Amino acid sequence: MNHDNSFPSNTSQSSKSTGQQSARQVAIKVITNILLQQGSLSTQLARHQLDVASEHAPMLKELCFGVCRQYPRLNSIALHLLAHPFEEKDTDLYAVLLLGLYQLTYMNTPDHAAVNETVEACRILNKDWATKLMNAVLRRYQREADDIVEILEAQPSVEFNMPKWLVKRFNKHWPEHLEEIIEASNTHPPMCIRVNESLVSRETYKEQLLDLGINTEKGEFSDSALYLKNAVRVGELPGFDDGYVSVQDEAAQLSAHILSPKAGEKVLDACAAPGGKTGHLLEKANSAGLSSMELTAVELESWRMEKIESNLERLGYSAQLICADASDLDAWWDGEHFDKILLDVPCTATGVIRRNPDIKINRKPADIDDLVIIQREILNKVWTTLKSGGFMLYATCSLMPEENEQQIQHFLANQEDAKEVALNSLAADLAVEWGIPVSHGRQLFPQANGHDGFYYCLLQKA
Repeated sequence: MNHDNSFPSNTSQSSKSTGQQSARQVAIKVITNILLQQGSLSTQLARHQLDVASEHAPMLKELCFGVCRQYPRLNSIALHLLAHPFEEKDTDLYAVLLLGLYQLTYMNTPDHAAVNETVEACRILNKDWATKLMNAVLRRYQREADDIVEILEAQPSVEFNMPKWLVKRFNKHWPEHLEEIIEASNTHPPMCIRVNESLVSRETYKEQLLDLGINTEKGEFSDSALYLKNAVRVGELPGFDDGYVSVQDEAAQLSAHILSPKAGEKVLDACAAPGGKTGHLLEKANSAGLSSMELTAVELESWRMEKIESNLERLGYSAQLICADASDLDAWWDGEHFDKILLDVPCTATGVIRRNPDIKINRKPADIDDLVIIQREILNKVWTTLKSGGFMLYATCSLMPEENEQQIQHFLANQEDAKEVALNSLAADLAVEWGIPVSHGRQLFPQANGHDGFYYCLLQKA
């Protein structure tokens, strides 16, 4: 079996002494809730991370991210091993089984410990009846793992470690890029940071990191991006608490570069959480001495608005923050038009699966159609808040043309005062050549050692 991670095999003893639960116990809750579609991986971890001692937080994250990342394969294996699937009321037992299979296949946990912990988890859940079943299933997998995988590897979910429907969509839309997309989507994403150039140059900060033994490479497309050869805790990044640097993917950094706010402009960041792009827009303005730029950020969910507030506070910037549905203009718009708008709409996030691997579990084909309707409503409504001659940057972290170029095609066909501005036709210092040109806008695919998958299209009101 393939063991590539090492963690303590049992954390229950220290957890008992502190009144907190073991990483495995909390992971069972998180995975169960995800399987029941009761929240995303990020929200579940945020909700439950304090249930474990701080020293076991990495174990919790590894278990949860690992099961989600490997879910298509693990799910196929589990269903092959079980004579009958678990009923919905026993979804927690299925989570236990997935965690056991993950430990046996991908971690350094001794096999006997992984099996024993899985069996014990059934007792902790007060489902002793499942102990013999769980023991028998995992013992069989120990004996027959290679044969089972060989039988299943012809299935797309096992071969590509991706839901079958998603593989079909990727192959339909991007056949020449399928291998690239699958490989990047299954890897651990690199740690990319954004240097606040209003406080320090990228070159100077790169040297500061090198002095600390932290090796980096410059981003190819964003002049504020640095990739760390090895990830570190944000507390190890000099000046992080004082806003000198933020963690942000390079593709996400391109939005502020394209919009390039100017002095005296009124700018809107719609659907703004978690605030990375909000902060970058303010950094761009500040580095150019444009303190008179006025920024408004709109976000639907209050708990995500708190993240924006926290980010801006750390960076030392302020903006008008409004908690509202961006498409409900009566709830937030004062009638004053904006010069520039960043519209990073809710999407399937199929370009950032490696950062949100629970997409492999919960995303369904019908979600695309539902999100297209939501995007269309937001796009049409927010467009009315843009000044004549103003610019709107439409963005998603999706690889689905329905949400991207096809969405824009529909918009342009029905909005007489809208025209597309080719991103490679901008002023010399703003023109871009990244990604690939599509019928409208440009598409970036996730890169194994680089940026995430993103889509951008710049629009101007006639």
